[in-house]
Amino acid sequence: MQTKRIIKQGLMAAGALSLAITSACANGGESKSGGAAATGPVEITMMNQYLTAEPPKMDSEPMKLLQEYTNTKLNVTWVPSASYSEKVTASIAVAGDLPKLLLVKDDRNPAIIEAAKAGLFWEVGPYLKDYANLKTLDEARLSNISIEGKVYGIYRWRAIARNGIIIRKDWLDNLGLQEPKTIDELLNVFKAFTYNDPDKNGKNDTFGISFDSNSSLILHLLAAMGTPNLWAYQDGKMTPDFMTKPYMDGLKMIQQMFKDKVMNSDFPVVKDRTVLVNQGKAGVYIGAYDDLNARFTDLFKANPNAKLDTVANVTGPGGVKVQAGSGYNSVFMIPKTSVKTEAELKQVLAFIDKLGDEKVQTLMNWGIEGKHYKVDNGKAIRIDEKVYTDEVYNTLFQLMVFDGSKALPGNVDPAVTKFNKLIADNEKFAVPNPALPLLSKTYMEKGKQLDQVMSDARTKFIIGELDEKGFEQAIANWQKIGGDQVMAEYKVEYDKSLKK
Repeated sequence: MQTKRIIKQGLMAAGALSLAITSACANGGESKSGGAAATGPVEITMMNQYLTAEPPKMDSEPMKLLQEYTNTKLNVTWVPSASYSEKVTASIAVAGDLPKLLLVKDDRNPAIIEAAKAGLFWEVGPYLKDYANLKTLDEARLSNISIEGKVYGIYRWRAIARNGIIIRKDWLDNLGLQEPKTIDELLNVFKAFTYNDPDKNGKNDTFGISFDSNSSLILHLLAAMGTPNLWAYQDGKMTPDFMTKPYMDGLKMIQQMFKDKVMNSDFPVVKDRTVLVNQGKAGVYIGAYDDLNARFTDLFKANPNAKLDTVANVTGPGGVKVQAGSGYNSVFMIPKTSVKTEAELKQVLAFIDKLGDEKVQTLMNWGIEGKHYKVDNGKAIRIDEKVYTDEVYNTLFQLMVFDGSKALPGNVDPAVTKFNKLIADNEKFAVPNPALPLLSKTYMEKGKQLDQVMSDARTKFIIGELDEKGFEQAIANWQKIGGDQVMAEYKVEYDKSLKK
């Protein structure tokens, strides 16, 4: 699951998992969850994404144990993350091809919202109370995924603010640099990593930071400069971030980074910013802290002496500011075209519910006793972090729904302990998005067009194709084609929420 591999409460070691699995299968696999017991494995089709070089192996030992314990036969269509959302949209267009369980990355996409309102997906909210684990889901997060007050899916728990800085520690050491504490120190690290030969190969072939077309990296840097989290409620109205002064200050900073060539100039067409880091060409990556153990395997294969480390988010003009997330990463939704009866729905919900059982959380967070961890004084100790990451984390990550708090407590790799603490620390610096649970009819109809206008303007400003006046003209265009209506509709919805 997300990072937490934070291990709080315990249970017996998963070495007892096999015995528990045998018992569960012997009685039809029924746990404390709601729903009817099945006499044999329940087949569940699923569409899910993967972030690694290859999709998870369904015949791996952790995956087999998961299926045995949950009494299911999983038939998963794995789709690369880069093309996943397009695949989901295309599948919804021909609803008959949908699986029983569909991972939806962009659940606020107007197409998803309209499909839910039209009855394509089961409303699961009324059923959650019948399941031991599902009934504990966080109300605030359920509100964030709700559509007109109704819950149509199960969110995958994530920390509120996971993102931070991952850096080449060996490059810092080579150049005699300390971890950056402020935004100015971070900018100086970018320059040093670009111009001072941090890998000591005698070539001018490195970048300070790896950029791609994903807006999350840019928004993280803008947040550090004090920009609102997409929207702010100011002076009695809803205001988009790009209409604020901190946004323009941050955009000018990134434009200067582009001019200084501390970032790759082809970022508008790059889909995955891990590539340059894995190739040993970039020294800083900004993204989820727990990506440290999941997305840089290729770097260590090519250079076993490379050292990556996480560092605390830097102080900007208004202190440390981090963009708060929604508290979840993607939603599992259940299409009515493939799950036709309430009995089938309960089978699928029972499977998801079992993902929160102690033994499953221990399996996901620690792996298999004797192979991935050992137990000492009731605490799990990782045998080899990289082996666990390759064989367990990368295999089961996309199925992690719950927060890991029921997993066996234990001692983790110091790097994991560090980034878990950084993620926890981020919560006190997190800036929320007040528009997150709000719906705007205009945004649903024109959101993609409106977002594209400002995304294009932002990119053009960074690369120097647009000056400040041109950016202001883009804002005026955004307002004219629907932005003003979105602001007005969000204000109405926000004001309503204040009265509840």
